Amino acid sequence: MSILKSKTVRQTAILFGAQLAMVGIGFGIKTIQTRFLGPEGYGLYAFFGSITGLAVLFFRLGFFSSLQVVIAETNDPQKEREYFGLGFLINLVVGILFSIFIWISSIYIDKWYPIDMGWIFRAVAPLAIILPTRALIEALSVGSNKVQIVPIYDNVSKLLFVMALIIIGFYGELNVFNAIAFNLITLIVSFWVVYRQFSPSYKNIKSNFGTLWKKVKSYGFPFYIGNTANQSTFKLDEIFISYFINTTVNGFYTLATIIASPMVMGSQALSNALFKDFSTQERIPKKVFIYNTLWLIVSITFLFFTSKWIVILFFGEEFSQVPLYITGLSIAFFFQGLYQPFNFLMAKSKGKELRNVAILEAVINLTGNIALIPILGVTGAIYTSILAKFIHFLGKWYYYNRYINGKLN
Repeated sequence: MSILKSKTVRQTAILFGAQLAMVGIGFGIKTIQTRFLGPEGYGLYAFFGSITGLAVLFFRLGFFSSLQVVIAETNDPQKEREYFGLGFLINLVVGILFSIFIWISSIYIDKWYPIDMGWIFRAVAPLAIILPTRALIEALSVGSNKVQIVPIYDNVSKLLFVMALIIIGFYGELNVFNAIAFNLITLIVSFWVVYRQFSPSYKNIKSNFGTLWKKVKSYGFPFYIGNTANQSTFKLDEIFISYFINTTVNGFYTLATIIASPMVMGSQALSNALFKDFSTQERIPKKVFIYNTLWLIVSITFLFFTSKWIVILFFGEEFSQVPLYITGLSIAFFFQGLYQPFNFLMAKSKGKELRNVAILEAVINLTGNIALIPILGVTGAIYTSILAKFIHFLGKWYYYNRYINGKLN
């Protein structure tokens, strides 16, 4: 099957175009936030994102990734709708548990960090029910090859959020609490917009859960262990930077991450568009690797020459420290982009192999961040990310070659 087939090209273009639109809107959001909140206020806002972004990883329990694979393996539209409904029910339970966790964690925030944010965590805890939903929507969309739904969810929420920020900023008082609360509210509104796109059915819940549970045990939970270990230790850099330096510098670091991360989006768009096809293919088409690598080379070159200009133009001189971090982070994202096509292994339910790679990266993330951030600061976090992503790429390349040579069960 040619990578140039019209459906794949169209889906990749739509998904990546929508992601670029999301980046553009995101820049508008960050411009307003940094201008009104300033470095310190934006640092506190980013700190909330760092804490919740880390915590939400632990609440997936392998269900969402398993749903993605189960849906990809079925060609029955009615069965897909039933899995959509099952996913939304699971997500509701997960969201409630996550909200309770955020409320409990608010008790300790001010004790562990020299900031006054515990009351904000308590106030927004009920709204935090929405935060696990993004992972579910991505899993359902990619598994069913309805990849256009993910950017709809992202862009609707961001458009509403930027409108809210403009109104509050110019006609009221934009502060950290308002920014966080309205971000969560716009995510809830966006969820109801895309919910109808799935047309979920709530029939055969018990039997469908039985099928899903088998996939969770054989694939989803091993994948969850590795993926959670990997992503949580990767996000520890933000927590450690906030602790060992301060939340303002963490704000600079997260802003650099946001600017550099779009280079991975093209790779993700192509891999997501091909995911359902991967479930029936014997190997990844060579053209996928060629186009993906060319895209990443162009992206990293673009960032090298323009990052300083982008930061000063959109965020101002107060954030002139940010470009210093972008170059190093772009190298890490280059390797992350290189291994996106190896989601082929996910489509083949190779959970244990993916777990092994993820745990190896997690070990590097953990040891590197603990050893280097207290000594080198942000530079230590960047060095750790580059090494971890490079090793992750090598690990997936190794297992992919074992698979195509018939050495994996």
